[in-house]
Amino acid sequence: MQKFTVILVCLLPLLTACSGDENRDADDAIPGAGAEDYTVPVDGADVNMWLEWNVPFADANKTGIDDSQLCWAAAVANIVTWTGWAVDENSTFDVFKGHFENNPGYVYDALRFYFNQFVPEVSADMVTVRECRGPLLVDFIASALYAGKGVIIKIEYPNHAIGHFLTVYGYRTSDQPDNPVLFFTDSDDHQRQMRQTALLWNDAAKRWEIKGLYADWYLEYAVSLARP
Repeated sequence: MQKFTVILVCLLPLLTACSGDENRDADDAIPGAGAEDYTVPVDGADVNMWLEWNVPFADANKTGIDDSQLCWAAAVANIVTWTGWAVDENSTFDVFKGHFENNPGYVYDALRFYFNQFVPEVSADMVTVRECRGPLLVDFIASALYAGKGVIIKIEYPNHAIGHFLTVYGYRTSDQPDNPVLFFTDSDDHQRQMRQTALLWNDAAKRWEIKGLYADWYLEYAVSLARP
């Protein structure tokens, strides 16, 4: 099995959204570091894995009852289901709701808890988790999706202490290379549906900003989970 490793690369200086624990670094939760390998050319790429594989996407939704701050846990339920580590995202989300309080949280805590408690003969140090921030975020997302990994993005609203977690399943640049489009599910929409939004790189702010749904928010980081 592979190691449960967080790779920090390319680091550069609400609706019913939920915040994360911004005082913690990934290495505080999971030790290890290394170089990322981007294998998919970004320009002109169309990577929509739920269509290419004809596999239903996972889309756990919050109910509004003691789970308003658990978008991070819902996103983790999605990626462990999509990658084949869990059978159903809704029952997995229920597991998280039974364990974690309805507070802002950290995706690594949910991943560590799940693998240490609910996957037979597997522990958290036997799977691969990677993280990316900065200008190569879209490259990271495209490569992770192409490899069949589960992908979570953390989005933030400028100058406000609020954020939100989404699960990404697809990526498109073929029609507008300068404005890549992400396809994602959202635990706040109360529906099982695929949504999409465009991105634009802000060179002054050094970040990818959202120009469609969730306009004016920006990508803070992405996390990927490998399949068994």
